[in-house]
Amino acid sequence: MGYCTVQEVKDAINFPATGAPVSDAVIQSFIGYAEEEIEDIYHTKFGNVEYSSTATSGDSTTITDSAATYTVDEYLGYVVWVYSGTNAGEYREIQANTGTALTVSPAFTAAIDNTSLFRITKLGYKDETLDGSGEKYQFVKYQPLIILNALTIDSTSVSTSYVYQYQDAGRLLLSTSAEVTNFRINEPKLVNMKYVYGVYPMPQIIKRLCVLLASMRTLVAQIAGTYDDFTSLSLPGGLQASKGEPYVNIQSGLAFMQGEARGIVYGFQGDQVTSDWRSQQSYRPFTLFG
Repeated sequence: MGYCTVQEVKDAINFPATGAPVSDAVIQSFIGYAEEEIEDIYHTKFGNVEYSSTATSGDSTTITDSAATYTVDEYLGYVVWVYSGTNAGEYREIQANTGTALTVSPAFTAAIDNTSLFRITKLGYKDETLDGSGEKYQFVKYQPLIILNALTIDSTSVSTSYVYQYQDAGRLLLSTSAEVTNFRINEPKLVNMKYVYGVYPMPQIIKRLCVLLASMRTLVAQIAGTYDDFTSLSLPGGLQASKGEPYVNIQSGLAFMQGEARGIVYGFQGDQVTSDWRSQQSYRPFTLFG
């Protein structure tokens, strides 16, 4: 589904219902570019729900929904979130999918069953190995943190229940019960963390930004196709007619959208996404409105 739909982009620019100058497939690709741009600007993922259902069966690494009609591997790299029933509150990366089943890693703590309600989301999943801080705390690279799935420090597995997780700041703090006392720094890259990050639910203003960015690309493509449009015509008998220059008309809409997009990116405060993480980030604006 993405951050927005093709129809939402069309509605934003009053796209013609017939004789469309840009195909739906091209607009869909523009939406994909817009999503990448947004994730680059804010340095995070936005957890739009792509699919929601109840498992009909499964095991510790598989969720099966016999009514599903997935395209093979279309959700590769996405995150599945079990929000109710067996394994509620667990998030796992999707490593493969068939038409009806998702294969995940790492394994769930128990076998999935028909009480497990799940969602497929566009949250991010990271498996990263890095140097320890030498302290009782460590920060994850990608924020905001949703949940820590697994932690290994100097070959010792640390129970995630013994790690305090500060979501907005991406801070991990070892409790006194943890299997190790600090994030060791005595050798390079001794700390491995597997975690889920991103913003859920996706703010409506992010959806609007996606619509704007995809719409601007669509308008630019439309402008490029108006070079041979006529602006006036004459018929026998002295009848003459004219229409507005297509480029000029479309350019006005494009300029308005550029202004709105700038307002969102430069005026959008971090606490509207989540409490404070974005205000600490740097970002590079999209060149169409930069």
